[in-house]
Amino acid sequence: MPIVSVIVPVYNVEVYIERCLQSIREQTLNDIEIIVVDDCTPDNSMTIVEHCAKEDNRIKIIKHEYNKGIMCTRQTGYMAATGEYITFCDSDDYLPINAIELLYNEAIKTEADIVSGNYLHVLVNGKTEKWTNELKYGNDKKSALKSLLLGELTHCLWSKLFKRELLQDYQYQIFEHFTNCEDGCLFYQLIDNTKKIIQINDCVYNYLQNKESSTHVRLNDIALRSICIANRFRHEATIHYADLDSFRHLYITNALYMLYSR
Repeated sequence: MPIVSVIVPVYNVEVYIERCLQSIREQTLNDIEIIVVDDCTPDNSMTIVEHCAKEDNRIKIIKHEYNKGIMCTRQTGYMAATGEYITFCDSDDYLPINAIELLYNEAIKTEADIVSGNYLHVLVNGKTEKWTNELKYGNDKKSALKSLLLGELTHCLWSKLFKRELLQDYQYQIFEHFTNCEDGCLFYQLIDNTKKIIQINDCVYNYLQNKESSTHVRLNDIALRSICIANRFRHEATIHYADLDSFRHLYITNALYMLYSR
């Protein structure tokens, strides 16, 4: 059994996938498995993946029968994982060399269900900006929800390490072809089953500004639906805490403003 399973969804990323996989293969914590899920990519991404797999037997390939989208692709990966912990790396991004070791050491030390780190935003011009997550109010579920609503903690699945049981032992609503807020749809469900979440100050992820990604394209009906459903999960996760009402209303109001101003 590996210590950590790394889930890499693949769709139309032949320009980036080799760098992504190389950054995972070179991790200082090498007792890992790398689960690559092919979501019926139409380009040459999987040719590159298969070449890497011949060089590294830690790479496992799973192929979808038809294109399902990022939420289902990640689910296919984490349900197949055998590591004690699970982390995610989008295939156009890449990891600092000691990222997994930093997250894992903190998970072992604190026995947290989720360990979150900071990340670098890699701009198109090559410059980087450090983005910082914070947990100012505590490490329990309610405190994490407050940090999420205040925008101090991101709901991104990457830059975080999860106990495998948190992902595999519960049933979560997953949707095909969601292109926006798909991380938030799952993360707010995960938080509901989380007893302890820890934040570390290290940068554990490099997020690439990819203008072709769903974050930077015009919203369609599916994208609008996914954003609305993410807000529903956000509402359901926080509705039981009366003192979070004002934070929830402010967050959703701001989210809707940004949505309609795009």
